[in-house]
Amino acid sequence: METNLINCSTSIGSHQNNWTCFVVHYEPESMASPSLSTTTTLANLSQSQFDELEAEVEVDYDDPLVIDPAYELRYGLVGTVLLSVAYALIFIVGLLGNISVVIVVKKSTMMRSPTNRFIVNLAYADLLVNFLCLPFTLIGNIYPAWILGVFFCKTVSYLQGVSVSASVNTLMAISIERCVAISFPISGTITTRQYRVIVTVIWMIALGINLPWLFVFTLKPIGIPGSLAQICTELWPSPASESWYFLFANLFLCYLGPLIVISICYVIIWKNVAYRKLPRDLIISRKNEVYNRSKVKVIKMVFVVIITFAISWLPLYTIFCFVKFAGDLIYDESVQAIIFGILPVAQWLGAANSCINPILYAFMNRKFRAGFRHLFRSCCNNEDDDWDQPTTVLRSDETRDLVLRRIRTERHFVRNGTRNGLGPPHCNSLRYSRSTKVSIQSHLVD
Repeated sequence: METNLINCSTSIGSHQNNWTCFVVHYEPESMASPSLSTTTTLANLSQSQFDELEAEVEVDYDDPLVIDPAYELRYGLVGTVLLSVAYALIFIVGLLGNISVVIVVKKSTMMRSPTNRFIVNLAYADLLVNFLCLPFTLIGNIYPAWILGVFFCKTVSYLQGVSVSASVNTLMAISIERCVAISFPISGTITTRQYRVIVTVIWMIALGINLPWLFVFTLKPIGIPGSLAQICTELWPSPASESWYFLFANLFLCYLGPLIVISICYVIIWKNVAYRKLPRDLIISRKNEVYNRSKVKVIKMVFVVIITFAISWLPLYTIFCFVKFAGDLIYDESVQAIIFGILPVAQWLGAANSCINPILYAFMNRKFRAGFRHLFRSCCNNEDDDWDQPTTVLRSDETRDLVLRRIRTERHFVRNGTRNGLGPPHCNSLRYSRSTKVSIQSHLVD
């Protein structure tokens, strides 16, 4: 008995299917030792051509010799191993790094500055990416079919969007907070209540913007006759609604819009730092110089974090824009080959942003380095030491108050003619200014 079989897979496309089919001629020589003689015809077929082919040949996916292409490894065994190792690496680093950030800030009251509180919220969003984006994106890259059911299809897609939105909005909040703190040094510090309100608004916006994904993401048959495999995809009422939602909610509100606000904030910060008029009083001038230098170090760190975020997600957003608006060009074989080649790299790069931030904190911020070392020693010694011991770095606002009180006191003594040494008054004033600068530098650390 001779049997004609086909092995087909569908190409990219939301509104029509292109099929790549292998026509297989199965001819068993005997019941004991069957052989498979294949005539492989590779063709790009439209849906109507595929229907005609389906009527002429028999597809039996229960036959052990026929492999359902929906469950084949998308990138082969070597590609699957490389992807698994790459995703495992950023999962482990992101998990340990972001948990360490949360513990360091939560354990030490000296670390609870407004910026660090927002960094903790960013760590929570990165942990959400770690648990929801990484495993499911890896599975989606391994198999063409979705194997986790409709519940995970909806919730995972939704929460992935929420986590990315919360991350970029937290970065925007940090930039605004730093901009206000630099522009209004005395009154620009936010309170704990204001911080909680801002964080609540960030997560409410993230949950609201991505809400449509709970309804439009669903399962549909992969389209291969005889195969029960399904894919997780968006089903919008119309192509126009899909395009407008992507442009406004995804591209603008979750990427371009926040980056524009962040850029404006950093232009204002740069102008304030570069063109700030120095006070006439020498002592206050030097105090402002050192204190602003400490602030600038924090601002540089946050700026690097933001640039890293923008670069990490840029390739994936570029691919999304091309797929949404390329039209019939998306069905070109060479274009599809390029997309399938760079898509897993772009997805990995976006997900890797969740593990990069703790590394940046460790390299660029002395407080976090000290906190990470303290946490490591506590874990190794199995002891919960005092995180707020005197050797711990002081918080910036507490140090500022301490230095200002010292300056006011010592200035009072100098103005009233009190001197601690011999010599003309102006010599003591100069000696006082130098010692005060050293004192400030010893307390104001990045």
